[in-house]
Amino acid sequence: MELGIIGLPGSGKTTVFRALTGGVDAHDEKGHRGIGLGVVKVSDPRLDFLTKFHKPRKTTPVMVQYSDIHGFGEDRPRDNTTALEKLMAIVRPLDAFVHCVRFFDSPFRGPAEPIRDFTTLEEEMILSDMGVVERRLERVNRDIQRGKKELSRERDILTKALDLLDQGLPLRCLRDDGDLEILKGFSFLSVKPELILLNVGENRKKGSTDEVMEQIRSRVHGQPHVAIDWLYADIEAEMAAMTPEDAKEFLEDLALDEDAKDRIIRTSFRLLNLIVFFTAGEPEVKAWPLLQGATAVQAAGTVHSDMAKGFAKAEVISYEDFRTSGSMAAAQKAGKVRLEGRNYTVKDGDIMFFLFNTQNTKR
Repeated sequence: MELGIIGLPGSGKTTVFRALTGGVDAHDEKGHRGIGLGVVKVSDPRLDFLTKFHKPRKTTPVMVQYSDIHGFGEDRPRDNTTALEKLMAIVRPLDAFVHCVRFFDSPFRGPAEPIRDFTTLEEEMILSDMGVVERRLERVNRDIQRGKKELSRERDILTKALDLLDQGLPLRCLRDDGDLEILKGFSFLSVKPELILLNVGENRKKGSTDEVMEQIRSRVHGQPHVAIDWLYADIEAEMAAMTPEDAKEFLEDLALDEDAKDRIIRTSFRLLNLIVFFTAGEPEVKAWPLLQGATAVQAAGTVHSDMAKGFAKAEVISYEDFRTSGSMAAAQKAGKVRLEGRNYTVKDGDIMFFLFNTQNTKR
């Protein structure tokens, strides 16, 4: 899962990046600011249990990659085509944006105005997409006039997209999944799922944070693929440099149940409609992210394309059934292990072993 942290200058997105990545610094060895990249292992008690049980040679958790992206708001290149193309190349493969919104007073930027800042960047992304749509529509219309009738479907989708943008709505509001799939081929910003993350000053009370989040929630009411969360970025970044024991004590002093990093990852999973299934054995215990509603054959393809090509059956047991049974043999004896076909809908926490025919993988 790849998430890009964006925000207006002064929103504290680089501090948010450090907080979410456990202290990774988004600067090179010469101190120049660049596109920071940080990879985070997703903690999962289920994976820990399976590791203790199987004692594998290798354990592989789900990984989340965060990018600290500059180039929006005042920093955004407008006339520099090369810089803009570089920005789009970074943005294009991202699964979602983490939109950082300032909710702390700044000596340089003044009092916090989170609703204004949120709206400003949203409008900028919509205007950017509008320019891309208009240019593409002009080209498509010319090509259709020259006889390329196969572009009629694309023209209809782009026209629908332009109408949506004219209303001030992001492209992720397009309801038809087929339309969204076609639009993914373009460098659109507002089509991506978005986690709106309020960067809260430590002097702000929880009640005021809840009030601002509710105001933002009302602004995006009815929009799909949007989630809202918050964090004390300065505090979380400071905790990243502590030992686990000191960090836990610090959290208790702040009356917080957990650090924001794990909570925001869970929010991101819900935003992207992802679940986790496991493959487990002596060689390796591994957690795999999967789109909710995916089938057993799609899960097999996530592990290896040959498993999907030669898929025969999947041996499945839920994590809870395995944990309470105490062993695979006991689970089988209790009838908790099932053989499922290719169209079985994978559930969160399923432990799966794929049976496949190697002959079917040959071309």
